[in-house]
Amino acid sequence: MYTLSAVDSFHVSEPKDTYIYDIVPVAAGLAAISSDDSLRLLDPLTLSGAPLNSIRRVNTDVTCLKAINNTTEGDALLVCTAGRDGRVCLLDPRTGAKVGEVRIGKLWLYELFYCEKS
Repeated sequence: MYTLSAVDSFHVSEPKDTYIYDIVPVAAGLAAISSDDSLRLLDPLTLSGAPLNSIRRVNTDVTCLKAINNTTEGDALLVCTAGRDGRVCLLDPRTGAKVGEVRIGKLWLYELFYCEKS
């Protein structure tokens, strides 16, 4: 059995009452989506510091985050977000650049991200 101790933490201070939905590892750190519809890139070695990058309004009601590896080796460089707005966005969390976007129907989006996990 292992004994684990929390050595650092991240807290979204603004806007108030914002919470994290999901966190995924990427080559540049940790990517996180939150209830304020933002994507944040965090440095895992200094979580209590400011995010390395923040991208506001990645989706309306962002619900899903996946790391995307666009090479055959190494860690993921891109992330894919989806929301209740029917958009799937491909983003580079290091720069905040939108690499691509697809607009699809809300029912298909629900089935893709929620039914897949069942």
